[in-house]
Amino acid sequence: MRKSFWLLGLFAVLCFGILFLLPSLSSAECTDIGYFSSFTLEGANTVILYAGSVPIVRFDVQNCVVQASSKIQLLKSYVCDGDEIRIDGKRCVMMGIKQIGP
Repeated sequence: MRKSFWLLGLFAVLCFGILFLLPSLSSAECTDIGYFSSFTLEGANTVILYAGSVPIVRFDVQNCVVQASSKIQLLKSYVCDGDEIRIDGKRCVMMGIKQIGP
């Protein structure tokens, strides 16, 4: 009987853990930015990438300072939160990726 309660409690903890974990996993947005042609800054560390004149994605940069004259290089074209991008030769972390265009 005691073992049954222990197993039931373990099952409940696992169910609640999964219930809270899944929404956070699905909220992390991933997108292809390999076709960007230019960027602008919004605030101190928010970058908006454009394909021609159409904005495609917005993200925050961590561990780097971005300026209007900065050079942005992709390390890969399909990116998600926590992936890195190179800005002025330094690896920077992309967070809060949000697709805003096609």
